[in-house]
Amino acid sequence: MNRKEIKTILEKIRYNLRENYNLGYVDYATKHFSVKDNSDTLVNKVMVNHLDIETLDQFYIHYMLLDDPKNPFHTDTSPYFNYQPRNDSWLSLSIFYDSLHVIDFDFFHLSYNYKYEMSKIDNVTTVQFTTDKYFCGYFTFNNKNFNIIRIAFKNTKPYKYYSDSSPRNPVFKHPEFESEWNYNKVTVLLDFKEMDNGRLLLKKLDAMQELTNFECRRYNRNNDLIVQDRNSKFHTTLSMRLLE
Repeated sequence: MNRKEIKTILEKIRYNLRENYNLGYVDYATKHFSVKDNSDTLVNKVMVNHLDIETLDQFYIHYMLLDDPKNPFHTDTSPYFNYQPRNDSWLSLSIFYDSLHVIDFDFFHLSYNYKYEMSKIDNVTTVQFTTDKYFCGYFTFNNKNFNIIRIAFKNTKPYKYYSDSSPRNPVFKHPEFESEWNYNKVTVLLDFKEMDNGRLLLKKLDAMQELTNFECRRYNRNNDLIVQDRNSKFHTTLSMRLLE
């Protein structure tokens, strides 16, 4: 595929995901499971989420996942206390965040050296993508209106990530927490449906993350190391199904 053709396709898909998403509350049957070092279960929840997803971008998904009892994604973050600040539920909910900010998936942009191959069958186009550094997979869309049908991808190789807590308390002149790990395995599958009004709606999500070589350092106000965890592993799965 030439660059101009794929750019047009990606722009139309992102536009539809932002402007043609079906608004209003819907229910999802959700299963969220996370285990540390293959032995300590941190999350094992089966719940119904009553969600109004306004748009599937980074800002809104981050806002939606705030750890608030009124939020349908409220999760007890206490098992993660050694690994992240109390007021930051990112690690415990990272699989939601990483899987739902669809508009910002890097393969929907042209700045990551992805290679694309396109095929068409009847009214559906499939675009396969790959890059050495990040992800490989495919997405399908309706030829008539560019509504996305399915997105499936996995990481091409493990990649590193670093996170810390910027000082929020004046007594801290340094991060209270520092964490780093490898995304060893990542898989994501999203299916969408087209409503009678032509708008898109998330129908299904299946995701898995395996974080390895996890290291965490926690400090007091004097910058003394008070908690350290090395070579941990987290395995997390997520399943969401639209209740119709």
